[in-house]
Amino acid sequence: MAAQRRQRELQLEQARYEARLAQRQYDAVDPDNRLVASELERRWNEKLERVNHLEQTYAQAEQEARWNITHQERQAIKELSQNLPMVWRAETTTNQERKRLLRMAIASVQLDGVSKPEDIGVQIQWRSGVLTNFTVKRTAPGDCSLKTPLESVAKIREMADKCSHQDIANYLNDAGYRTAFGRPFTHQTVGYICRRYGLTTDRGQNQNLGRNTPKPSYVC
Repeated sequence: MAAQRRQRELQLEQARYEARLAQRQYDAVDPDNRLVASELERRWNEKLERVNHLEQTYAQAEQEARWNITHQERQAIKELSQNLPMVWRAETTTNQERKRLLRMAIASVQLDGVSKPEDIGVQIQWRSGVLTNFTVKRTAPGDCSLKTPLESVAKIREMADKCSHQDIANYLNDAGYRTAFGRPFTHQTVGYICRRYGLTTDRGQNQNLGRNTPKPSYVC
């Protein structure tokens, strides 16, 4: 019974995914291209019909299975319902099952992004009627962007007033440092970082040195 239920769930998840994909394809097409838009709309409708059919089949199977639970199974379900933390932490519980547990346990979630500029208020209403309130720090602009490692910035800051951009790039690359994108440093990269942090650099002849010139001793 459990295997059949899992198979129905997987079929339904796949059908919903295909329906969402068909919708995205339909939304992305140029409306003036009526022939393509019409075909994509037809495919989308087919996917929605399949989702509807599988949802009805799943609901019917769940209704039938509800009346076929044995006494032992009912007792096991009762025991598990009284120890949700154990179910949540169990190695046999998948992430998809944890999501389903949350959907069954949570009635609604309210977000407040107005009261506090730096935080987002969250209120969870559980199906038991209990309310849980907490705040989440709002992500600041640039927090998720790639940044030059602090060690590299510190070394550039240390060498900036006495070395050229190219000399600094040579040193960083030889020492194994890399940019935020994991690439070797160039004199342009070093120059950008210096300008960003307001660092002064030697604008002398070494600024245009290439990798084929003799390597400096980095005493500069």
